[in-house]
Amino acid sequence: MSRLLAVAFILFCFEVGLFLVFVPWSVLWDSNLLLDYVSFVRPLILHNVFRAGVSILGAIDIFIGLAELRYFLKSLRVINRSSL
Repeated sequence: MSRLLAVAFILFCFEVGLFLVFVPWSVLWDSNLLLDYVSFVRPLILHNVFRAGVSILGAIDIFIGLAELRYFLKSLRVINRSSL
């Protein structure tokens, strides 16, 4: 069960990371309906520095996913060596 959770966590990190890296620079970010209702936040959220910050958080999340993948593969190698 813990292997399944580890794989799910790794995939979650990659998905969220890729979303946070690419979506701030897409049309989806500009056409957000929430920005129409909270108009005083619109200039902040559409600013390039804010978008870059969100993309950096996505890159950090991808890095966490890669680190967890490395740890997961290392633990699988240890399990395979001990079973031989």
